[in-house]
Amino acid sequence: MSNPMEPASYVADAATRLHRAVVHIGSARLRPWNITLSSYAALRVMQTRPDLTLAQLSRRCFVRPQTMTRMVTQLEKRGWVERSKRPSDDRALSLRLSTEGLTALNDMDGAARKINATIGEALTPTEIDTLNDLLRRCALAVEDELRTSFPTDSY
Repeated sequence: MSNPMEPASYVADAATRLHRAVVHIGSARLRPWNITLSSYAALRVMQTRPDLTLAQLSRRCFVRPQTMTRMVTQLEKRGWVERSKRPSDDRALSLRLSTEGLTALNDMDGAARKINATIGEALTPTEIDTLNDLLRRCALAVEDELRTSFPTDSY
């Protein structure tokens, strides 16, 4: 009897399992800062892409705008994120890391890097490069389908 699951189902199952494990260990590693892995990721995006709007940041982090609003509000209360008016659009606000936010992010980086180190212990450097390339290609394919098949979704 053949297995009714398609090979792509196995990939999706493995990706989901890895995602859950990474979120769980990320939460444990970032507990000293009382921050989630999603909020850490948002800080990393703001570090590399200052002056994004809330909508742009939510799309880059693949969370709904309402979720990003809550995350940014909490980060702002901690003094890690600053909002300012955009010169090109009076209605939109730009987000950027504060000096305190950059310091906190730098402090957290070592703990977050341990997640990659754990994965790296299971793979050779060549396998890591291959896996990274394959995962990015899969993510781009799924993101493209999201944009074309579900254009009204907020992601």
